[in-house]
Parts: sequence; C-alpha cells; structure tokens
Amino acid sequence: MSVLPVAAVGANRHRPGRLCHPGFRRSVVSAAGGGSPSAAPRTVATVTRRAPPALANPESGSRAKEIGMRRGAVPYKDEPEECDILVNDRAAEAIKAAGADRFVNLIDPTNPKLVKLLTIMEDGWDRVGVRHKNAGHHSLWPEAFRAGRALLEEAFPDQCDPARGGEVLEGVAFVGDEHRDRAIDFMQRRPKADFTMSKYNPLPRLHRDPDAIDYKSPGWMETSMPGSKSSSEGGAGDEDGAYSYRYYNIWLARTPLDASGQVWENPLCLLLPRDGGAQEWDFEIRKPEDNDGAEEESIGDMVSRVAKNPISAAPIIMKAFSFKKISKEDQFAFTDPNYMARGSPELTPDGKHVWVTAPFAIFDSFDVWHGAAKWDGDMKGELCNGAKDVMRARQEAAKGRVSMELRFRARCRPEGQKGGSPGVPWSPLSAAYRGGGVPPTTV
Repeated sequence: MSVLPVAAVGANRHRPGRLCHPGFRRSVVSAAGGGSPSAAPRTVATVTRRAPPALANPESGSRAKEIGMRRGAVPYKDEPEECDILVNDRAAEAIKAAGADRFVNLIDPTNPKLVKLLTIMEDGWDRVGVRHKNAGHHSLWPEAFRAGRALLEEAFPDQCDPARGGEVLEGVAFVGDEHRDRAIDFMQRRPKADFTMSKYNPLPRLHRDPDAIDYKSPGWMETSMPGSKSSSEGGAGDEDGAYSYRYYNIWLARTPLDASGQVWENPLCLLLPRDGGAQEWDFEIRKPEDNDGAEEESIGDMVSRVAKNPISAAPIIMKAFSFKKISKEDQFAFTDPNYMARGSPELTPDGKHVWVTAPFAIFDSFDVWHGAAKWDGDMKGELCNGAKDVMRARQEAAKGRVSMELRFRARCRPEGQKGGSPGVPWSPLSAAYRGGGVPPTTV
C-alpha cells in the first residue's frame, strides 16, 4: 500500500477581510497493487482538523479594515486612563512612523509560520503547558520554540536571521541550569476568575520584563548576554566584534477574536518607544511600602463579582480547601532577591504615548512597556450585538482572554563592530549595559 499526501495542514486559502481559517484538511490517497495505475479503484480518506481557537470564528476580523482605533483603559500607576489604542492597519502605520520596526512586529494572522506555531501550541497546551503548571524552561517545549524562531527570523532578519548575521537564543536565561524549575521561558495566562486556577493572569500593570519579580540567578546578565564586549574591549568575547542583544516575546492569543480582529477582553497593549528608542519614557519607582493602605477587595465586592460570574468563585473555593498553606516568606522564595530593594518602575502618563495592540505580536520586552488594558464597553457591546451569531459572540466575550508567551534572546553584531551589519544599531539594552548603566541590583 502506498500513502500519498495530497494537501497539508493550512492549505485553505484565506478569505479577504477575515482572520480565521475555516478549517485544516489533510487528504490521504491509498491504492492497492503497489500504486499501479491499473490497480483497484483508489479510496480517499479525509481527516479534518479543527482550527486553533483564535482562528476558529468565521466572523473574526470581518471588520478589521474599517476599524483602526479603539478606546480602552490603560493601567497606569495610580488608576487606569482611557486612551486610544491603535489596531490593524493603523497600528502597523504607527509602528513604522515611530521608527519602532526593530521593537514591535504585528504578525499577519494568515502567516503559515504563525498557523504552525498556533497548532503546536494547541497540541501541547495540556500535555506540556498545564502539566508544568503553565510555565517552564524552553527545553520542555522544543517544537514550539523552533516554530517561534522561524517567526523571529522573518520578523527581524537583521537581529535574528543567520543569513544576515543574526542569531536567536531560546529562553531568557534568567536562571542557570541548576534552577531550571524556576525558569519562565514560556507562560500560559488565564483570566483570574477562570475555573482552571493559574497564578499567571493577564497582568493589569504596565511593566518591562527585567523589572518583573521573576527569580533571576546572581550575575544572570553576564551569563545570558555573552560576548557583549569584544576581547579588545576587555570582555570575554572573541576577536570579532561584540554582540548587541534584544529580548523578544512572542505573544499569542488563544481565545477567539472579535470582528475587529482583536481579543474580546484584556488586550495586550504595547507602548511604542520614544524617539525610536533613543530615549526612555518617564517613570517613577514605587517601593513596597508605597502600597501600604491600598484597599483590597471587600467581601461585598467579592460577592457581587461572583453573582455576576459564578464560575469566578472556583479559585476562592479551591484556595479555601487547599491543604497547602504558604507563608509570605515562602511566596517570595522563587522571586528576584533584588526586587524589594530596587522597587517597581511605574510608567508616568503622557499624552504623547502611542499604544498599539494585536492578537499576535512580537515585541522587545526589555524596552517596550506593556500590560493588559480593558476595552471600552460600548464598542465591545456593539461588536457583540452586531455579530451574525450574537449568542456565540456573547459567549466568547464572556470567557476572558487566554494567551501564551514564548521568550527569546536575539543577538547580532551592529554597525561599527568587526563583522557587524551595516545600518544595525545597538539595542538600548546593550548600549546601557555596555556603558555601565545596568548594575545587577537594578534588574
């Protein structure tokens, strides 16, 4: 018997104006008699594979061409502020106008490399992600990181493509091999009120990844960015020029998208860099003591929330019946020891900020402020009620946002270095690190 593949996953053509893939089909042809033309009649078996959830709704993105901006509450330090959040074509235009092409890339939902990664993500969501408590070291999911690398090489060729002198390194190397159990190279985020409990929720706080509380091994920057200085500069690098590093996150929505082509709630908002990355946006440092006196959710508020969404009571009940009680000291055993001392940088609101979002994006997580916003309710309601299948739209809108992050490092030799690429500048991170502006206790 001979088996001949006729069509592969992702063979369906994308319909103009829509983000979804109506389905994935694979047909197999089998024939008796060694495949001879005169053999017995051939039989065709068709196996249909469901599209990844984010691409499953046929109405997803049906209004993407007409919607370029939405209003949303961006989570600034003291209280959220209503801002314009650019989407679709307007977001792409803003990235180009801001000179942010090296910082942010919005992935085309029809990109075959993206579809491959989403399929891998779906296949391994429970087998790899949930099994390892929704986060872990890149070595646990090699096929996902290989697929992610292909997207990076395409999105940022100067920084990532070996043919152009770039290189992608999997994971962020915050920890050494002895602490792999503390690594967060991939992360699955679920809504706080999701029935499946997870400590990784859409984060309603603007941040950059080095400022996070995640555990980092002492001296992690030296080990994660080797060759940052060449041998001629007194570094441990080789005789070729020094490397410039960037830390890239691939962010992927897992839940269905609305007609504007965005997640129904908690969009990941990205702040475009100031002056093409030449300057930082203003921020303040908040220490733990600054949060003393902050109001916690009252019992009345909790009851009201559960009445509106009964499933949100699941984490409360599970926590109440848990036999594992964790002390405050134990809660911080797997966190950055310098976090409390250095405080948390908090972005200062500025009318010049330009925010963009997309359901699939790659961004420089060390130099791009990001966090989960909240959509304006009027537009969200309009998208629900204007759907052809209103019931489906309301059900999808109520689920909240589930997403996935894959974290990488990328390096290349910039212009001016031996073996450097013409026109490629130092990343802001590497420029600061090489200049001594990033001592270990500040990250």
